[in-house]
Amino acid sequence: MIKDTPFQALVLTESGKFGTEWTNWLTSAQLILSATEQSGTTALRPTKNLWIGRHYFDTTLGLEIWVKQVTPSVVWVNGAGVSV
Repeated sequence: MIKDTPFQALVLTESGKFGTEWTNWLTSAQLILSATEQSGTTALRPTKNLWIGRHYFDTTLGLEIWVKQVTPSVVWVNGAGVSV
């Protein structure tokens, strides 16, 4: 059994609202799902909520790119692994 997951917590509190665990989990899921369809110019690349492997379609370059490194600075690469 996996511990500390929202699946072990009640979905709704007695007042009919999502519990804290579920609220946190749904917020994280929303960030991840919205990132799967992000696109824009090079200047508008995301700078927050980045993780290795995060996808972005750069309309300036006309390429799909991914985050390769987040610290100490963000490195974006194309499908060939070349920094862009």
